[in-house]
Amino acid sequence: MEQRDTTADTPLAAPISGRARIRSIDTLRGVALFGILLLNIIAFAFPFAAYTDPQVDGSTEGINLATFMVIDIFFEGSMRAIFSMLFGAGLLIFVAKPATDPALVKRLFYRRTWLLIGFGLFNAYILVWVGDILYAYGVAGLILYFFRNLSAKNLAACSLLIITFLGVLHTGFHFNTKAQRLEVVAIESLPAGTVLSQEQEATMEQWDQFLAGQLATPELIREDLEMKRSGYVDNFVGTAGTNFFIQTVALVFNTLWDTLSMMLLGMAFMKWGLFDASRSLRFYSGLMLVGFGIGLPLNSWETITFVNSGFEPYWSTFNRPTYDIGRLSLALGYIGLVMMICKAGILSAIRSALSAVGQMALTNYLGQSIICNLVFLGFGLGLAGELERYQVYYVVFAVCLFQLIFSVLWLRRYCFGPAEWLWRSLTYQVRQPLRL
Repeated sequence: MEQRDTTADTPLAAPISGRARIRSIDTLRGVALFGILLLNIIAFAFPFAAYTDPQVDGSTEGINLATFMVIDIFFEGSMRAIFSMLFGAGLLIFVAKPATDPALVKRLFYRRTWLLIGFGLFNAYILVWVGDILYAYGVAGLILYFFRNLSAKNLAACSLLIITFLGVLHTGFHFNTKAQRLEVVAIESLPAGTVLSQEQEATMEQWDQFLAGQLATPELIREDLEMKRSGYVDNFVGTAGTNFFIQTVALVFNTLWDTLSMMLLGMAFMKWGLFDASRSLRFYSGLMLVGFGIGLPLNSWETITFVNSGFEPYWSTFNRPTYDIGRLSLALGYIGLVMMICKAGILSAIRSALSAVGQMALTNYLGQSIICNLVFLGFGLGLAGELERYQVYYVVFAVCLFQLIFSVLWLRRYCFGPAEWLWRSLTYQVRQPLRL
């Protein structure tokens, strides 16, 4: 079992100290945080539509296509799933104050969660990152509190119910988008000068609306890239509308259910003892083999089908009927792998560094927005659209290396990351000690 140092009592209704942290959770969180950047970097470096369609940045052959396929198969959705699961686990850790008035714990939790929503708004609007997840986590957290006392079995059942709903939703998107696309192809193949019927014109209009919702029309792609290459004010104004859409319509119809399902499952896993490396090596190796054994072939089939279809949108990331099965299976595989490493006590230096990154996850997540803005947007180095897809992963490597070193050095002198310190101080309405 991954040990936690509890040599000093943690004060009631106070933040968890460094001595009381579960290091395997921090390590897994660090892995997930870096894994998320592997996907997010595309929306920083190119028009947002490139996240789901490699045609947008011309990554349709050679090393760029290979890069897209590797990332899509091995990381799409799974890292975000783990990050969400650990948020659910974190809720149980936060409310585990048995000698504290439950009303006080509830008040602290909701204050903490509203503050997280505030961090999400800051990241989305001030740091102009339309891919922010903190806002959705905060909104989901407001609901999640009511599930805290359910058994692990019931939490897992609630999660699987939502995942099934998402699977039905994504399957519906797949077949609906495919039907629309086939109609559009048939209309586009008509001889030049053919007068379209009202029904055909409505079909084309609906398709344009679909592409606009994906930010994937030629005009929107061009405008997105021009915005990224512009100054801060243009980026602030340009992303505000997209952020509002993501935090309203997209939240209600997809993101909220996505995050809730994984958070509930994370709470179940926490109660089952999956995250503290307390299960046997045999259990974790089995979890890894089953997860990768299902997830990798399924994801490979999805990605290869997408490429062979000529990048048809009905096979893009969120329109795949088996998307949720593949990403959840792969997430379980990674959890098994990381817990095996923690259980075995190997790679101690790497685990320690990743644990530091995970302990400062909020600081590092916001830091990734700042760094990527300065690298890619017009008020920084202005490299948006200038690099090949494979080259943006040089930036990812540099960011990860910097954050590994920074996190380790920071935590040698300070109790929390700067964003974590602010979050805790505002939650408890008491200035928390920062220096060790």
